[in-house]
Amino acid sequence: MSFRRFHPLTPLLVTILAVAPVLQSQAQGKQLLVDDSIIDRMTNLNREAGQATKHGIVLEPTLISDFQAGSIHDGPDGGPGYEFGESAFCWFFSPHWDPDHGKFRLWYMAGKRPGSGLAYAESEDGIHWTKPLISRDGKSNLVHWNSKVPLAEDNQSHPLLDLGLDGVTVMIDPTLPAGAREKYKVAFFPNRGGPDCKTRIGYSSDGLTWNLYNGGHPVTDRAADFSNQILWHPHKQRYLLLCREDFAAGGGVGELRGVRIMEHEQGNDLMNHPTAWRTLTKFVLQDPDPAQVPGTRIPQHQIHTLPLWYYEGVFFALTDVLKATNRPVEKGKQEFFRRHETGVWEFYLSPSRDGLHFDFTAATYPRKALIPRGPDGSFDKDCVRPPMNIITRGDEHWIYYLGTNERWGARKWDARLGLAKLRLDGFFYLEATESPGTLLTRPLRLDGSELEVNVDATKGSIRIELLDERGEGIPGFHAESSRAYSGIDSIRWQPAWPNHRDLSSLRGRMIRLRVTLRHAKLYSFTLK
Repeated sequence: MSFRRFHPLTPLLVTILAVAPVLQSQAQGKQLLVDDSIIDRMTNLNREAGQATKHGIVLEPTLISDFQAGSIHDGPDGGPGYEFGESAFCWFFSPHWDPDHGKFRLWYMAGKRPGSGLAYAESEDGIHWTKPLISRDGKSNLVHWNSKVPLAEDNQSHPLLDLGLDGVTVMIDPTLPAGAREKYKVAFFPNRGGPDCKTRIGYSSDGLTWNLYNGGHPVTDRAADFSNQILWHPHKQRYLLLCREDFAAGGGVGELRGVRIMEHEQGNDLMNHPTAWRTLTKFVLQDPDPAQVPGTRIPQHQIHTLPLWYYEGVFFALTDVLKATNRPVEKGKQEFFRRHETGVWEFYLSPSRDGLHFDFTAATYPRKALIPRGPDGSFDKDCVRPPMNIITRGDEHWIYYLGTNERWGARKWDARLGLAKLRLDGFFYLEATESPGTLLTRPLRLDGSELEVNVDATKGSIRIELLDERGEGIPGFHAESSRAYSGIDSIRWQPAWPNHRDLSSLRGRMIRLRVTLRHAKLYSFTLK
C-alpha cells in the first residue's frame, strides 16, 4: 500500500504501514463476518456496515467541574483551558459494566482546565446516571489522586487537580481479581502542553482513588493529546498502550495526526517496569479522498482518536475521524443550529484480527458511520465521538457517544453524552437481495454439537447445508435434506435437518457451511 501526496514522509510511512496478512480466526466459537478469514467463496453477497439506533441524551454537565467556564450556566459552554477553550465535558470517556460492583460505571473528562479533571458517574440501568460527590471537598465527582505529577518545564511536582488533564481513559483489568490494587488502570496526559504532552499511567483498587506509576513521570515520548489507552491483548497475553504520534507540525495548524501502538516487554509488570513499552506500529489514515487542509499539504480527513475494543476474537478500532480545517471559528460566529461539513467528527468501525492492522475500507473510507451526526438543530449535528469501550448487554451493544452542536475550534458548544444501541453482532453483515447469495466457509473443526445463526430473513429466506472438508455434501445435511427457512429474525436460530436435530453425529469432523440467502442479512454464526 503506497502513501500518496505527502512526499516528505513517504519512505517512513510506506515502511510502517505495510499491511500484514489477515489472521485466520478460530474455527470454534462465534464467527463474526467482518472479513474473509473463514470464507472460501461467496457470490452475490455484499458486506455492509451496521448502524446503531439513537436513544437520546443520558448525561449532561451539571456540576461546576463539568463546565469549562468554571460556573454552572445554561447555553453553550467554553472558557479557560486549551488553545480554543471549548467545553471538554466527556471529551474522553470510558463506560463499563462492572460485574464486581453490579452496575454501570463511567469515568469521564469533566474539563481540561485546572480545578477539573477525571470525574466519575454510575448507574443501575445505564440510562439514569448519578454523580456521587466523592471529591475530597465533597463538592464534585472528581476522583482522588494520591500522586503528584512532575513537569519537565519547571522541574516541580504538581497536584494533578492544579494542572487539569486530557486524553484520559480508564480500563477495568480482566486479568486481575476484584479488589486488586491495580484492578483499574488509567492513561492520560497533564493539561500543560509543551514538552509534557506525554502519556502518564496510573492504577486503582476501586476506580475512585488513584496512584501513578513511574512516580508520575511520563512512560512514553510525545505525543499524548489523544485517547491514551491501556488494553489487554488476549492472544499475546500482554498489555498494549495506545497514544498519539505526530507526523507533521507537532500540533496546531498543519499537523498530521497519527497513531502509535505499543506492547509491554517486561512481563506485564507495570509497577516495576512502567516504561518498558516497545512500539509495534505507527500509522496515519490513508484516506482516498485527496482533499487537503487549506494552505497545507496535509490530508483533510485524519484520525483524531482511536479507541480499541475487543470482542469475540476481533479488535475494533473506533476510528474517530476529524475533517480537519485551519480556520477556527471566530468569537461570536458560532452557529448552533446549522449542520456543518468541515471541522466535524464521526467515527467508524475498523476491524482487525491482530490489533495492529486495521481494515479502513470496510466502513471508514466509504463514510459508513456507526452513529451518524444528527440534522440541523440537534445536539450532535457536528460531532459524534466514540467511547473507549462498547458494553454488551443481553442481545444488544450499548454505545455511548459524545455529541456537540458546533465544530472544531468553535470555542463554545453544548456537549452531551448520548446512547445508541446495536443488534448483537450487528457491526458488519453479509446481505443478499433479489438474486440469491451463497457463502462457502473454509473447513472448520466441529468440537461441539450445535450451530447457532444470527440472521434476519424476515422478508426472505436462508438455507444451510453442511459439506465435508473436500466440499462434498454430507448425507442427511445437504441437498434435499436442507430446506430454505423463511420469515426468520433471530439472534440464535438453530437450523434442523430431517432425522438430525443437532450436529452431534458430526462431532470431531472437519465441516464446511454453505449458506444461501435471499433478501436476508447474515450477522454471525456459532459452533458450540
